[in-house]
Amino acid sequence: MRPTSEQHSRTEGEVVSSPGAIKTSSALQETATQKTGSSHLVASDGGRGHGHEHKQRAIPLSVQFHYHVPKCAGRTIDRHLSAALPQDAYYRTRRRRGFGRLLSPPHGLAEMPDREKTQVVGGHFIGSSIESHFAGRELRRSILLRDPVSHIVSYYNFRMMRYLLAGLHPYSFSLAYRATQRNFITHYILRNFLELPWSRLARLSDDEKYDTVNAFLATFWFVGDYRLCDDLVAALGATLEIPGRAVAANTCAEWQRRVRWMRLEEDDLSADAVAQIRRENLLDQRLWETWHEAGHDVASVRPRALAGRNATGFVTAESTRFVNQIARRIQRRWRPFKGLQAPTTEGRAAVPV
Repeated sequence: MRPTSEQHSRTEGEVVSSPGAIKTSSALQETATQKTGSSHLVASDGGRGHGHEHKQRAIPLSVQFHYHVPKCAGRTIDRHLSAALPQDAYYRTRRRRGFGRLLSPPHGLAEMPDREKTQVVGGHFIGSSIESHFAGRELRRSILLRDPVSHIVSYYNFRMMRYLLAGLHPYSFSLAYRATQRNFITHYILRNFLELPWSRLARLSDDEKYDTVNAFLATFWFVGDYRLCDDLVAALGATLEIPGRAVAANTCAEWQRRVRWMRLEEDDLSADAVAQIRRENLLDQRLWETWHEAGHDVASVRPRALAGRNATGFVTAESTRFVNQIARRIQRRWRPFKGLQAPTTEGRAAVPV
């Protein structure tokens, strides 16, 4: 069922016209084509004239790119594709290890099987430079998003349960929030998918970041809230000729069967905390409001006006976050500050940030 919200209904004057096409990477050349009402992309072969060769080999016409934003049902899709497709048909990208993580792009393709047999590429690290490896093939991009309040709460619960299972210590939601990058999803897309370096992110204004991500999402085959996961799985199933239903994976309930943790709920946050999260993560909030119901109908989406700016600049926010990341690491390993208790449901007051 598609998520709806009266408070996010669109009215005239709340939308801006869709930004024009942008060149997201010097290594990526895209040709947009219209098909069944959605935008599809054809990867360029850089002028090497390989198109005829690809047709002769009868490789799959299209290749699906599923961009996995953390805590947006990506693991459900990943496990379903891994189980339903042949091993050489699905490839999940991996981040480089060790000092290789500092390289650009941060992903490695050494383990990718025969690319001509690949039907789906998924993962947290699908940089735009990967698309050049599928020259001459139609690209169908998909992504699921989440509003900033439910995202940070879900991520917090996931991290705490993972740490507890590893023998580490939980910490407060307030510390978790302070150590999280503002507009996490927006910056995740810009950094991991569009491959923009930190120095470039520091120079871009909020408007430029917002317009860039909206223009990128406008080229997608499917965009929606994470609760549209079933719709996306059904669409992938019809396209790839695999089952169109998946078993939910990596859920909070699944983790709670493995570790004892009283999860934090959105309703446990104070009204001021919810308002603060939405205000300080305005780019993510507007992206979600714009795209959460789109599905395949991306062509009709018009981005909502940003109508505000983050008071704290990117560099200042990142500096503050770095300090809190150190505090978070110390707390989860040694728990030196006994006052930083993780919330419990017994007598829990409204949780601030």
